[in-house]
Amino acid sequence: MTKIEGFEQRIIRSGITASDLDEYEKYLRRVHGNYNRLQHCYLTAAAFPTERTQQAVALIRWGLERYPDEGYSTYTCLSYIGHLYERSGDWQAAYSAYAQADATLGEGELDYRRILAGDLMWTLLHIDGFSYTDQLRQYYDCFRESDDFEMGFVNNAFRLAVGELVIALHDGDRERAKSAHQAAMAMAEPSYVSRVQPLLDRHRAKDRLLATPESLAFLEKQHI
Repeated sequence: MTKIEGFEQRIIRSGITASDLDEYEKYLRRVHGNYNRLQHCYLTAAAFPTERTQQAVALIRWGLERYPDEGYSTYTCLSYIGHLYERSGDWQAAYSAYAQADATLGEGELDYRRILAGDLMWTLLHIDGFSYTDQLRQYYDCFRESDDFEMGFVNNAFRLAVGELVIALHDGDRERAKSAHQAAMAMAEPSYVSRVQPLLDRHRAKDRLLATPESLAFLEKQHI
């Protein structure tokens, strides 16, 4: 283990202070390029426990301030901040971070924008109590255009099904709502196996659903 790796493991376990940031900056001087320095910041922050979300977010924002980089690095950092807030259940903060990440994307970066639309849709659903808005439909329409491989992951497919259910209920389309509800409920079963799992088996990885209590409660309330 290198010195910087040992330092990162320590702050993951015990938290980070202002003096730790000064020490981290000294280690990061030895890392080539701001892109790689930012990567150290957001990957380390992502390993912080949920109860230290604010410290984790502060570490990423500190990295963005110290090591500005173009385009994708900023998008990735802001996206990680959104995931950290989402993990902690701070839906409004997560939504704001995802919206900031979206603002960094250019017109040609549609693949990133489509996946990010799923994050924006998911956080908006939680903010609005799984009720319909026109903004929700816009995010849903963008998200469902993601490539087939991305939509094979259970979290993406589940989110799409829940979004479709909310929209179908608003539109009064009972058959579509029923189909979306059945799909989402099936994916919530522990025995569900996603389309990408055979590929992940080669790497000994598991495609797991990270359904929130709020989303499961919403599904349970539907009797279609």
